[in-house]
Amino acid sequence: MPRRARIHFVSLRSSLVNLPISIYGPLLERSIRPQNLAVHLKLIHSPQDARAGVEAYVGWTGMASASSLAHFNATDSAEKGLETIEIDPQYAQGLGFTQGDLVEIGLLHDLPLAKSVATEPLTSDDWEIVEIHASHVESTLLSQVRVAKTGQEIDVWVMGRTRVRLKVVSLDPSSRGNALLLTTNTEVSIAPKPHRTEHRTGLTPVDNKPAAQAVASTTVEEKTIPHKRISEVLRVLPHKVSGMTLPEYAGPEFVGYVSPSTFTQLHSRNPTEDGDRISCFMSTVKRLLPPPNPSSPASMAPPPPPVPRIIKPGATDKDPASNDIGQVTDQVVFLGPLCGIPESHVVFPAAPRNVEDWDLLLVSPASEDQSILVDTLGEDIPTSTAFSATAPRSVLAGVDDVLERCTEFCIRKFILHSYKEAVRGVSALLLTGRQGTGKTSIVQHVAKTVQEDPRTFTYTHFVDVSRYAEQSIPSIKALLRYWFAKATWHRPSILILDNLDKLLSAEVEHADSFRTRQITELFLSLYSSSARTGMSNSRGTLLLATATSTAALHSLVNSSHIFQELINVKPPNSDARRDILQSIVRDRLSTAQDIHVDPESPLNYAALAMQTEGYSATDLQDLVGRAIHQVAMRVARNITPAVLTYADFTTAQVDFTPLSLRDVKLQKSDIAWSDIGGLHETRRVLRETLEWPTKYGPIFAQAPLRLRSGILLYGFPGCGKTLLASAVAKECGLNFISVKGPEILNKYIGASEKSVRDLFERASTAKPCVLFFDEFDSIAPKRGHDSTGVTDRVVNQMLTQMDGAEGLEGVYVLAATSRPDLIDSALLRPGRLDKSLLCGMPDLQERKEILEAVAKGVSLSPSVDLGEIAALTDGFSGADLQALLYNAHLEVIHASIASASDQSHSTHLTAEEDPIEFTAIGGPSTSKIASRAEKAALEKRLRQIQRASQAEHGAAKKMPSGGTKKHEITPEHIHRVLKTTRPSVSPEERLRLDRIYHAFKSGRSGDLPVPPEGGGIGHRVSLM
Repeated sequence: MPRRARIHFVSLRSSLVNLPISIYGPLLERSIRPQNLAVHLKLIHSPQDARAGVEAYVGWTGMASASSLAHFNATDSAEKGLETIEIDPQYAQGLGFTQGDLVEIGLLHDLPLAKSVATEPLTSDDWEIVEIHASHVESTLLSQVRVAKTGQEIDVWVMGRTRVRLKVVSLDPSSRGNALLLTTNTEVSIAPKPHRTEHRTGLTPVDNKPAAQAVASTTVEEKTIPHKRISEVLRVLPHKVSGMTLPEYAGPEFVGYVSPSTFTQLHSRNPTEDGDRISCFMSTVKRLLPPPNPSSPASMAPPPPPVPRIIKPGATDKDPASNDIGQVTDQVVFLGPLCGIPESHVVFPAAPRNVEDWDLLLVSPASEDQSILVDTLGEDIPTSTAFSATAPRSVLAGVDDVLERCTEFCIRKFILHSYKEAVRGVSALLLTGRQGTGKTSIVQHVAKTVQEDPRTFTYTHFVDVSRYAEQSIPSIKALLRYWFAKATWHRPSILILDNLDKLLSAEVEHADSFRTRQITELFLSLYSSSARTGMSNSRGTLLLATATSTAALHSLVNSSHIFQELINVKPPNSDARRDILQSIVRDRLSTAQDIHVDPESPLNYAALAMQTEGYSATDLQDLVGRAIHQVAMRVARNITPAVLTYADFTTAQVDFTPLSLRDVKLQKSDIAWSDIGGLHETRRVLRETLEWPTKYGPIFAQAPLRLRSGILLYGFPGCGKTLLASAVAKECGLNFISVKGPEILNKYIGASEKSVRDLFERASTAKPCVLFFDEFDSIAPKRGHDSTGVTDRVVNQMLTQMDGAEGLEGVYVLAATSRPDLIDSALLRPGRLDKSLLCGMPDLQERKEILEAVAKGVSLSPSVDLGEIAALTDGFSGADLQALLYNAHLEVIHASIASASDQSHSTHLTAEEDPIEFTAIGGPSTSKIASRAEKAALEKRLRQIQRASQAEHGAAKKMPSGGTKKHEITPEHIHRVLKTTRPSVSPEERLRLDRIYHAFKSGRSGDLPVPPEGGGIGHRVSLM
């Protein structure tokens, strides 16, 4: 028995209904799918009601009626009446139902399936909306319509705002008065329904007037056969983007130009020309408003309440659904054909009122066939225009390969989209690079290049998403939808999301990541091709995003493969920096007043590029600005003319820190190569490995072989390994990071590996950079001997960071140890620590050089023979020789202090023999008897005053002369220190280390022979 319910209006925006709770419950228990169910509604009318026999077949949303649930839960018996069935008010009015109508509800479970459904729009405005949003209607039709019956109306909502009314004309198979169920295999066709216009025939032909008399004259063209005129949606192409020379018109009318084929389709006539004049015919245009911006104040205001309207058949007023598009008042323009204009585009020399670039206009022929003739003013308007497909010359220096790859990706995707009816998911490109590399400038330049390409003429929508990172999730959801809708509205278009990692940031340990994950899932649900709720059709729309790195983005973004192309912007090399500097200087000098470069002594950009190693494009721009500021300061002081010189850049580099190094702790050193004695071969290899590739970069760039990037310094304790590393920090022109063992090792699992990764990341940021590991055997010992496993994990991570799975570029590893046999053998293989350099015990000549280098920092008597001292210090290391001279210097200081003390004591005795007589007069303490100590202190003070007075009056001959005595190290001091100084490395220890170094140098295998004595090579014991 059919159940009864009352109609209740709810804005569902679909051709579906919500069933009463008494029907919903049994369907839910039986697991009935909404796609397999049809609902029959029949109006129960009184005999006086004129709406006899109103019935309809609708689909079910799968939900229960909320108003019916409220009636079901009501406690008052008066409120407990009939249940309600919810239906969209606009759809209900189209079916003939009103609020509160009593209907019978029937459920149909076995309806036949429809193979094809033929429909037609109720109005021509509905047809225009379907034409514009055909792909959206196709993708969302089944989610809004489930049942079709011949003669019944079905409604579809476009973008959830605009209502399209369709009438079912026929069904296959024939339903014979019954309805059919729509499935994914059903073919739905919509017949066109263009605007109908009245045409006049037998009009007076246009007189063939001379060109000079026909300018701006209104004409009427004779038509003997009626023709059908249709409306077209045209895209406003900016005049500056088209790059065409347009005929100018001085009249009050607005003139636009379209392609000849578009003109023929609109006015159903072939383009005609009268000499040097173009015939432009009257047309009406309506501006179609783009989607509203949810962040604008106007969109936040509540919408006006809907005004009910009665639709009368045959009325001239338009259907209210057409107003949802947001059309403005009709405007009259004159359109003329011009070769070279792209299809479906219109170009205005002067845009009509409220019409902006890239707008969509609904263009229709005017009811009156009026035309004007536009003079070309003697200019040659080509009959066919061939655009050059080559991109304009790049104005961004140093990134030509990145620009080429990005532009090629965009052009290729647009061409592929042109062969498809629908594209699911947004075609996206991700541009990564550290701060200051110019990612934003690159994507903007690529968008401008593609925009000016005649094959695309794309619209660009740029968004800096970091501005919206702190907004609420509903606001971000609305913005993500709006950005895509905005780009789709103006397509072909490019959507640029700058700083995407600020919105979709990676999850951070020990922090709440729920918000970031929710925003990321929301982004993927809208833009990813694999999401169910993704955008309907992204044909003609591309996404360009920028981020610092893929690791800075959420892991879901990387795993979803939403970006088809990943391009990394590397820091500029020497040639790129030279080009960037030259371009920036040229641009800045073109806007600076009276500042120029001397043509006779131009700037050496190659040398500047070598001095700015590690600088990004932003750093170079700041450096040029500081150099120009130096010129302005000189001009303000009237020192030199306003000429930009190389010295200005040198001064500008003082106290200037590049962006990449502002958060990196670097070590500075004052040790030079001249401060190191001996070790000539070791210094030569270090300079060849570290200094030459930086100093002679262009030469080494041509080398076919792989350059060394790791060096191991091993040798006896105190032989200068750490001193060599300190000299590298100063002499090689590289950034220097020194690492100690406690900075890396951590007992927690994963913490040590993270320290190693962060360390290499710091070095990569500061490249070219040297990573120095002191006491390397304590950081990376042989694996398998650590009970905690900490050092094993450190070694594994270092192998990964070095030449194992990830190669190093611009980062050199320098390690120092006195026990190379304890280091894990995998780190000593080629490609990691390529070269091992021995810092041995110095011989006689090297000891003399070490003494000469150390003697530069102390005062040495000319009588000291360093050769003799070197002969007496056999077995001393470099640190021992340095300690020898420093101890001798301390002997000199102690001797001078003792001498000064004796002299002071002698002076005191002389003063005691000749005491000073004094009398205390006045003061509060005159009545007191002074003690002997107080009298001695007062006498000492008076003696100091007497000596100062004698020095002022020329009595200096009574004082000791000669000034400050110079204290020097004499041979006696050195010999005295030698009696108590012994080498830090004993002969037994030296012999043992000699065997270790010999075995390490002769065979670099991991299993070295172990002697039977206790001093075994590479032997380590751990307690388990």
